[in-house]
Amino acid sequence: MSSKLGIGDWIASTYEIGKPFLQQLPREYADFLLLNAEIREYDTGEVIIQGGKEGDSFYVLQSGRASICGQILPDGHYSVLAFAESGACFGEMSILCNEPTSNTVIAAEDGCTVLHIPRDAFVKFLDKNPNVMVYLYKVMADRLRAKNQAFDEFERLSLLASAKVLPFIDFAQTMEKSRVTGTVIFECNGEKGFIAFQDGRICCAKCGKLAGPDALEKLLSWGEETFFKLDTHLMPGIVNINQMSDTTSLILDALRNIDEKQSAQQ
Repeated sequence: MSSKLGIGDWIASTYEIGKPFLQQLPREYADFLLLNAEIREYDTGEVIIQGGKEGDSFYVLQSGRASICGQILPDGHYSVLAFAESGACFGEMSILCNEPTSNTVIAAEDGCTVLHIPRDAFVKFLDKNPNVMVYLYKVMADRLRAKNQAFDEFERLSLLASAKVLPFIDFAQTMEKSRVTGTVIFECNGEKGFIAFQDGRICCAKCGKLAGPDALEKLLSWGEETFFKLDTHLMPGIVNINQMSDTTSLILDALRNIDEKQSAQQ
């Protein structure tokens, strides 16, 4: 398999966000992927990619619409972060970085047709055709740019976020990945509290007379009626939560404790 395009040509080429992935590749590349793909169809609500698991395929959404969702909580709740339209590709980050997928992708309508290119076949394809990596980097850079712009806007305007629209765990994961230092102030039905982050990891929590892990559980138990906002200029002078645990694990442990206590009371 060969192409007249060199890496310099790929770097200089125009990247069109709304143009289907396969249409931006040379015909021979697109044909190879089509011939080596398994076609699957999904109906509304069916999971295409399960977040937190190692990616076993590279995906191209041939028809329909899919929801890009945050981590699914123990109670089944999740938030829709964005939508993937027909022609979009996803799953490349897990393969290229050799890490679990960060988001769950769910069919947003009936009849979503998805191409599954097995991980091994896709890696071999990239090994023989490294120029394609440039395009994939452009895809990932565009997603990262959009995410950073949204995060910067949130911080600049000191916006209040609703837990009903943006679950705190999704926001906290962005804080962790971006290694943000600052304090997130919580408000719910007249009560207030805060969770502080140092380089993206939770280091302190306080709510009324509660402090540390107890305060963290209290704030997370407030649910969808909670509002929160980030202040990067405010930091408490104490540390009352062990930073050895990563942020996501710390929050999931707290949510499990909350569920167990609520079950015991019933």
